Amino acid sequence: MAAVVGRLAASRREPGTDPWHDAEVPLRFLEHIERLTEPDGLDLFPAEAALLVLLPFLHRTHYLRRAAEVAGVEPWSLAVRARAEPVRRRFEVFAEGHEALVRRARRNAAAEPVVGWWLFHRWLARDQEFAEPESVAGMLAELGECVRPLGGVLDAERLATLLHGLRRGPDVCHPEHLHQLPEEDRVRSGSGPQRIRFRRLALLATLAHGMAVEAAGLPDIVAEHVAIPYPVDMAGLRRTLAGATWGGTAELPVLRAECHHEAVVEALRAYTARLDTVLHAVRATGIVPLALPARLSSSGVVPGRGVFEGYARFRSDDRRFLSLAVGVELYKDRDLAVRELYQNALDACRYRRARSQYLDRTGALPNAYEGRIRFTQDVDEDGRRYVECEDNGVGMGEAELRGVFSHAGARFAEQAEFRLERARWEALDPPVRLYPNSRFGIGVLSYFMLAEEIRVTTCRMSPEGVPGPVLRASVCGPEHLFRIVREADRGAPGTKVRLYLREGVVAKEWSCVNVLKRVLGVAEFGTVAEDGTLWATWEAGRLRTRDIEYRFREPPGINASGWSLAWTREPEGAQVFWCQEGGGLLVDGLVVSPLHPSGVLARTDAGLAGAVVNLRGPDAPERLSVDRQHVVDDAGPAIGALLERAAAVFADVPADFPLSEWFRSVMNGSAALADLVGDAFARQGREITHRGVPLCSPLTGTFPADVSLLLPEQSRGMNSWVVRPEGYAPDHIYVWRVLAHGRRDALSSLAELCPEVLSRRPLRTARASDQWLLVRARETSQGHWPGRRLPRTNIDSHAYGRPARALAAQLMDLGYPHEGEASAHRPLHTPLHRRTAAHDPARHARPEPLGTAEYERWRRTAETEPLLRLSAPGSSTGLRFLGPGGDVPPGHIAALALALDLPTGEVCRRLSALGLGLRVDSSGLPGRPDHELLRLLSRSADGEYPWLERQEPVTPRMIVTHAEALGLPPLVVRDRLGALGFTVPALFPEDADAGDFPSLPLWKPQDFMPPGPLPYAYLFADGGDPEALRKRIARLRAYGFDLPLEVPARPGPFDAEILSAAGAWRELTSADVIPFHFVLPLARDLNIPPADVVRVLTSYRIRVSRADMPDGMSFKEAVALADVDARHRSLSRHEGFPLHFLHHTALLRDTTIRRVVAELRDLGFTVPDPADTLRAALARVPSA
Repeated sequence: MAAVVGRLAASRREPGTDPWHDAEVPLRFLEHIERLTEPDGLDLFPAEAALLVLLPFLHRTHYLRRAAEVAGVEPWSLAVRARAEPVRRRFEVFAEGHEALVRRARRNAAAEPVVGWWLFHRWLARDQEFAEPESVAGMLAELGECVRPLGGVLDAERLATLLHGLRRGPDVCHPEHLHQLPEEDRVRSGSGPQRIRFRRLALLATLAHGMAVEAAGLPDIVAEHVAIPYPVDMAGLRRTLAGATWGGTAELPVLRAECHHEAVVEALRAYTARLDTVLHAVRATGIVPLALPARLSSSGVVPGRGVFEGYARFRSDDRRFLSLAVGVELYKDRDLAVRELYQNALDACRYRRARSQYLDRTGALPNAYEGRIRFTQDVDEDGRRYVECEDNGVGMGEAELRGVFSHAGARFAEQAEFRLERARWEALDPPVRLYPNSRFGIGVLSYFMLAEEIRVTTCRMSPEGVPGPVLRASVCGPEHLFRIVREADRGAPGTKVRLYLREGVVAKEWSCVNVLKRVLGVAEFGTVAEDGTLWATWEAGRLRTRDIEYRFREPPGINASGWSLAWTREPEGAQVFWCQEGGGLLVDGLVVSPLHPSGVLARTDAGLAGAVVNLRGPDAPERLSVDRQHVVDDAGPAIGALLERAAAVFADVPADFPLSEWFRSVMNGSAALADLVGDAFARQGREITHRGVPLCSPLTGTFPADVSLLLPEQSRGMNSWVVRPEGYAPDHIYVWRVLAHGRRDALSSLAELCPEVLSRRPLRTARASDQWLLVRARETSQGHWPGRRLPRTNIDSHAYGRPARALAAQLMDLGYPHEGEASAHRPLHTPLHRRTAAHDPARHARPEPLGTAEYERWRRTAETEPLLRLSAPGSSTGLRFLGPGGDVPPGHIAALALALDLPTGEVCRRLSALGLGLRVDSSGLPGRPDHELLRLLSRSADGEYPWLERQEPVTPRMIVTHAEALGLPPLVVRDRLGALGFTVPALFPEDADAGDFPSLPLWKPQDFMPPGPLPYAYLFADGGDPEALRKRIARLRAYGFDLPLEVPARPGPFDAEILSAAGAWRELTSADVIPFHFVLPLARDLNIPPADVVRVLTSYRIRVSRADMPDGMSFKEAVALADVDARHRSLSRHEGFPLHFLHHTALLRDTTIRRVVAELRDLGFTVPDPADTLRAALARVPSA
């Protein structure tokens, strides 16, 4: 044995930086084994003694080996890593269960590694220590020849069970754990056979290990008091444990320890109480002789002298808290209880299936298992309403009822016996796997959201496949005691849970059948639900759709109907069901929604359009919300990969399968999913058409708007942006799509303008996201074609599941090279700059473009430099910053001088010293400004931002409103602003006062400085009253505005109506010639000839482009052409008429594009040469 211990000591890999490491634990463990097996206590056979002596060192070595194997998680850092290795990611997910503790530790550099290592030990003991079935065998193999004399004493499988039991606490007495060890066995060791009573040794070793008191094994309260004021000192904790002893008598050992911290006192007392529970459970088995102590006491655990004077512990009323947790006030969705009933039944059936498969494959008990789950809602013989869930799963024994079932927060997947059993299953080739869906252990607690009483009838199937006794228990509420009654010695495995519904809480019309129809999309095992005449069934592994009528009457749930095509990754992996209508996301068959939809996940309640994805088994997300209704992880990329593989099923459907409308709904939900499906169709050579035009084709790509581009008349009345976006396509995009389809009728009329259009050129193959980026990329867009410039700041890259710069590159490929690039001042979209909180300077600065390095330097400076703050967060304008490289408003200089009590010259010096290229000019400002000056320099005359700026002239309206606010004559205000370096009107009436405000311009100041011109929309703002117009013109001329208008002495009968309509000419000014097409709607509405309208306008000295209708054009034709201006004014006014409009108009009227352009020009429209427009478009056509 000495050789084995020496070899173990040599192979140990002691961690160097672990603050919880205690090298003396094995020795204390051995000391307490000796204490419990003193000569007058227990008789031991030599092999038993050898095993007990070696066990502390075997345990320590095995634990440290496993810790070293996963040391790559680097537990001293608790920061979440973007590209973490799988083992690190599992550790991070475990740490998320201690969110508050981690958050506190992250704020304390000294505490973070301490908490990190503590979490590592918890994670290791719970999930990793025995995760590898061969880990114990590997350790024994490394010991080599020195273990040969011990023979069967060190059997790897039994040793693993013994080591596993050391951390089980009271559960070491669980029958399923003890039955893994023989009660007594003969093994060959040394000179001959020896007897070993394994169960007795397991219980003794667990007690001895507990009495050794390991720091990492203390209750959570120690770690919870690391990252706080007055924290636990780790060196002091180790000294406390090293000096702790078990005194007292053999009958009543007393733990004695002087503690340096309140948390250590509480921890050791709680630890001792739990160890006393272990002792009680061990004695109750009758396996170990009664020479063991009767009780364990912590009365010797006391505070150290002079360490701390007193303390208290914050406590909650557990009963009242639980009542709130399951009451009306906290949880509103009572359907959660039905979900939990199903999930627990699902786990039970999965457990029995895995156990049966293992027994069948090992030949222990051939067993074909078919799981079943049944829900029943009815009234019992006493008139009490209930919901009952019955399954034929693994069932529960007395230990499960006392343990996992009755302890909120406990999960069967974390129980020691399950982890050991799963290790045996996974040792098979191929392995038997079980993926529990239990996440939080709140299932039974949630039952009380519906129930006033829970009645459980259950029968456990043992690991050997043998049914146990039938047990029954009734629970009347959280924290209630319940009695476990044995109803029969043997039964059929399974569980029946009956919830007696709470009166006055559960509505009479509520039905578990409707709930399940809404939330259960795919049942893993055959499932039935009935409630009187309501009935529903789920075939195992099949999608159950819902009639469309239900989807609008009930809360969000399964949203799928019509045909479906199924695909499964592997027998236990994710499932995909392409569906005709709707779509959604499921986890373990139950509907969920993504908290962070991205990529293929649509921004809808369902989360998916065109497909139902059921994430289960190895593909289930790691993080769900506590109510399991939301996926917390960003599941978009993983689901996208699944759907990409699942699209292969379309290769087997007939060519005439109805996919056109389905594909349009897919694209409406997600550009990324439409890309994925479109690419799959292209690989398969499949073409999807609508009214003869390909939506998706290997030759033309995927661009559903081609329908309206090529068949404008046939697509009229279709409201979907997918096939008919609003407005007209950009010229180069329109030409690209015409070229892609190569239609002769369309190309021939374009070739008349520009023969080069017929030249062959490599074209970019369209993808669905191309159309999405053009039509839907802007957050405010509801499906409108963009103009020649595409806004670059509102593209939501997260929705595409692709980096923002990749989208910028895609826009460049689509002919938007400048607009697609990220601006140096503001990135393409938020994901390039995550910091979009209200305090982010980039959101609130005036745009001053700078190089990237200069811009980033300004950003860092603005976060902490008060000199750059134009306004405070609490002001009416919110937080605003002075942008880099711009002019500093005089008002900002004056405000800083007043706030900091500094001369204006010193403020200017400090601003210049920031090195941000700010242009500072204090000319005209006094050395010590006052509040009246601040009011004069502010736009709203309130002494706050926004400030007047010298680059912008001060309009008459500003002067008048400032004069009114400051109580000064307008001429005085004008002169003061002029002295401060502002541009002010040269001509100003001496009688100017606040009463002139209504007659002065209200729009952008730079547009309305004398001498003008002024918009007609302002001039005619009072309607068509000629006398009001006469007075307005006179007053404006007094302020220096040069207006050619004159009001005739005797206005005509239609003057008021015509002038009132002219008030809508927002973009025409008194200097413009009115295009003739503006006259046509007035003539139509007044039912008078256009020439009469022109005569009225010219009588007011308003110039019109022509006096009457063009020759050869009817009034009807002219009005139809002019109507485009009313519907798409911005296109015709600023960017000329798009080729899309010109080409379609020519085709519909069976004429040429040049003829259409000539007619538009005759009506006063400005239309560039269409040949030049087409050549410019060809230069931007997206190419391969």
